[in-house]
Amino acid sequence: MHRKTLMITGLCALAVTLAQAGLRPASADATSKATLKTTTIRVSTHNSRYVLSATSAPQGVVIFKISNPAGFPHDFSINGRTSKLLRKGQSTTLRVTFSRRGHYSYRDTFDHHAQWGCRGGFQVT
Repeated sequence: MHRKTLMITGLCALAVTLAQAGLRPASADATSKATLKTTTIRVSTHNSRYVLSATSAPQGVVIFKISNPAGFPHDFSINGRTSKLLRKGQSTTLRVTFSRRGHYSYRDTFDHHAQWGCRGGFQVT
């Protein structure tokens, strides 16, 4: 009888330990990703330039809301991510994670638009 009591007590202790394991805090990596700041920047394309609502943002996730009122098609490329090609009147969203502070160049990858002025710099602080 004493053995059965010890075995049941041991199994209960194991069940409590396993349940508590699920309540442990997240790893440092998971916590840092969860606390990334999210910033929204509006981008308007024009025939030979971009107009951004801000030219800097804190380190983290930046959501670029891009619209094209211009007569020519345009896209928006930054930090290895490129939006879809937008025709006149179209818009899209480009979500980019900036894990490091610094200066990032953006440009239009369509045709020769970057050479004509559709480019610039964005600062991550």
